Amino acid sequence: MDIEQTTEIAISEHTRKLGHLAMQLGYEGALTVGALEDEIRFYQQRTVEACLELGKRLLILKEITPHGEFKQRTEMLNINERTAQRFMSAAYKFSKTDNLSLLKAAGNQSKLLELLVLDDEDIAELSNGGSVNDITLDEIDRMTASELKKALREAKADNDAKDQLVQKKDQKINELDAK
Repeated sequence: MDIEQTTEIAISEHTRKLGHLAMQLGYEGALTVGALEDEIRFYQQRTVEACLELGKRLLILKEITPHGEFKQRTEMLNINERTAQRFMSAAYKFSKTDNLSLLKAAGNQSKLLELLVLDDEDIAELSNGGSVNDITLDEIDRMTASELKKALREAKADNDAKDQLVQKKDQKINELDAK
């Protein structure tokens, strides 16, 4: 048996196993890398949209239930209280403006929830094609959720440090003015 036959047998065996896995999972789509990646992107986007829709409904449910009952209802729905809060925050925050480009860049639930640390002006800036702390929509699209989280936290820490420096300088100026 030559190397070509061995390779052909290995490819044939792999294809058979792949077909069996797809059938076992009930998957009926194309078995190519490109098609699978396109479908994954499609379902990631649907996940983001579903998170926002879930958040909207949780906000309304919270509003119409008597005081103290919302937590019980989310528990009955098997939704963790912290998770419910994050979905509601995302729905509220991202329903304010046309953020389609930002939501597309988020691409998945994890990145969407990381973007909650941004204020409304930052979200509007990104949606309009600008950048926030040198982070653009293209970069958000390419980052993993953990990379995005790290970048946003670092940017926030830098801004906090700058704010503290400005406050110290203002305080020093005020002290000198008083003298």
